[in-house]
Amino acid sequence: MALDPATLYVVATPIGNLADLSPRAVDVLRDVELLLCEDTRHTGHLLSAIGLKKETWSLHAHNEVAKIAGVIARLETGATVGLVSDAGTPALSDPGQLLVDAVHDAGFAVRTIPGPFAVAAALAASGLVPIPFAFWGFLPKKLGERKQLLERTLHPSADGEPMTHAFYVPGRDLQTVTRDLAEIRPQARVVVARELTKVHEGYVRALAQDIPAALTDEMLRGEAVLLVEVSVASAPAAEVPDARVLVAEAKAAGLDRKDATRAISEKTGLSRNEIYALWLEF
Repeated sequence: MALDPATLYVVATPIGNLADLSPRAVDVLRDVELLLCEDTRHTGHLLSAIGLKKETWSLHAHNEVAKIAGVIARLETGATVGLVSDAGTPALSDPGQLLVDAVHDAGFAVRTIPGPFAVAAALAASGLVPIPFAFWGFLPKKLGERKQLLERTLHPSADGEPMTHAFYVPGRDLQTVTRDLAEIRPQARVVVARELTKVHEGYVRALAQDIPAALTDEMLRGEAVLLVEVSVASAPAAEVPDARVLVAEAKAAGLDRKDATRAISEKTGLSRNEIYALWLEF
């Protein structure tokens, strides 16, 4: 296919099944002069599978800003540039948004080659309310931050109608995350959509309070989309005490570090290691 010069093409790639790569995506990957990849080795396997060799640059979360000027310079020469992530649609919880924004601001064209998006695939197969929905990306690793995010986001729509919330969760974190969810929203309808489009694709549907017990060891592998349908507004969450203030007060009072660390951890939801790190700052 003939590509427009000086244009950035945002190309969706399979999330697990190579057959989901569209013919148009193959054409664009073949014809762009430069391909930006989240991981050049990962994309190299994809290109090899469809018989292509390309000039590739890495563009990931840690170097995206630094690469923008170079990409703009290539577009200024009239080059066609493609952007892919490791799987799915770039810029949606993957690198690319800052680049796309900069390319628009620089006056160059951006074109999208649509395709797989794990959240949309999971939502369509879940049976949960699809509209409205919100996508929150990956949950924080730290307990306190994760629980605060869940408490802040898991609500119905603004007009009180049911709303589904979507998160990406590595399989190894599913037990921990779903236990948090069971505590915060026990009656919410939940779907865990695993390994989408792959051989072991599967779904677990249950109330949040029942999900942790329903997860088998096999399910704690690979990647998952966690969908949470919230129908009823929760009571206002209790304000979480400021850990820094509690640490400062404990040290000023001359309390035993171990006892104080344990007590502050229970009050704030932060781990003891996190409290200990704050203790060392004072």
